[in-house]
Amino acid sequence: MLPLEYFDGAVLLWEEMGGLASYAWSYLHVLRHCGNLDRISGIVVGVPHAIGGLEAPDASPTLREIVPGDRYIPVLGNVEFGRADPNLPLPVGIRVGLDAQHLTLSLLEPAVRPNAVTGPVG
Repeated sequence: MLPLEYFDGAVLLWEEMGGLASYAWSYLHVLRHCGNLDRISGIVVGVPHAIGGLEAPDASPTLREIVPGDRYIPVLGNVEFGRADPNLPLPVGIRVGLDAQHLTLSLLEPAVRPNAVTGPVG
């Protein structure tokens, strides 16, 4: 597990493919009990694929029930990244802006930096 400080102000990118909704709930609960969800500033959830147990409305708790209720954490759901098709690549480790009200996720810095070459190539 990464140090908790790594999650300070981070946006959690989360997707599930296969399995049961209760598994996803358990994974998020582990993150909550470890303190990770207390430190993040938002969540981007991918489109769920082949997840069982979503048929009944009360089958699984909502993200709002899992994430600590005394904090406002913007959540952007059903984003086509990860294994979804079409696949939106998302860089890890750069600053982003997340606006769940306007349904936007903005990159606030370049995802790719030029490679400094010190001598001839080839």
